[in-house]
Amino acid sequence: MRLPIKNTKDTGRVCLRVSQEGTSIAVSKLSNAQLHLLNCQFFKHAELQEAPHLLSDYIHSNQLAGANCSLILAPSDYQLLLTEAPNVGPSEMCEALWWKVKDLVAFDYDNALIDFLDLPEDSSPHQARKIYAVVANKEKVQERVAWAEGLSLTPITVEIPETALLHLVADLCQDIVGTSVLYLDSEQSLLMLMSQGQMYLSRTLQYNYLDKLDAIALDLQRSMDYYESQLGKSPCLKVIVLPQQDLESPIMRTLIENMGAEITTINLNNIISVEEELSIELRHHCFIAIAGALRLDQKVKK
Repeated sequence: MRLPIKNTKDTGRVCLRVSQEGTSIAVSKLSNAQLHLLNCQFFKHAELQEAPHLLSDYIHSNQLAGANCSLILAPSDYQLLLTEAPNVGPSEMCEALWWKVKDLVAFDYDNALIDFLDLPEDSSPHQARKIYAVVANKEKVQERVAWAEGLSLTPITVEIPETALLHLVADLCQDIVGTSVLYLDSEQSLLMLMSQGQMYLSRTLQYNYLDKLDAIALDLQRSMDYYESQLGKSPCLKVIVLPQQDLESPIMRTLIENMGAEITTINLNNIISVEEELSIELRHHCFIAIAGALRLDQKVKK
């Protein structure tokens, strides 16, 4: 899913993500139809308050003025809602979805940007076809776009963290048996159930996982049970925890002790093409921005 802003030639991109902790930026370059990460950086919120020019200085020093830019929405900027797919054509889908979900949205139609995320055909075998409606706050999106333009960047896409994450994890989940992807973030964690590179279920966990380790394990188990019993899919045999975790960390020990599945984690340096290895701090703070920067548009896959 993406909300299109402009349509320009894709030669790589800059991706920006703003969180409660700060702003992360990642830069990629297209070479031989593959995107390679050039560099990334994280600026703490307090740092930017004291020195707002740090971000523009980074863009200037890396000669990024005019570069294509992707923006990742914050949790408060959008809603991802699972609903029955309206029986209409693609050109009418967004408007029809609005009438399906409008009572669940915190803003009115005039201030809504609507898109949708298709699910695999076998995602609801005993029910009506399901679809994810993505409803974003238009004013906040426009503010983000203006902000990026003020940094001399060219916004071309606006994404949500879920779709950005898919750019990196789809290739990790090619088995026909289920794989759970758990992305941990103190602001909002994401849980996705995958099979053969496709997402069947997505959930947001809107609490600080560090304070609720048992809740993470319970939510994960419930989602895996739903995936198997309600969607009729093969059991999830693996859980991939991202960003990379120490195997002896409290969250990994909790999952290993409570889940009947293989619990693993991934070093980002091992699954992307990067000029220099990234520190653990950059991998944690910039994970979603890196995923967004490595989004390869279909039109350049030749």
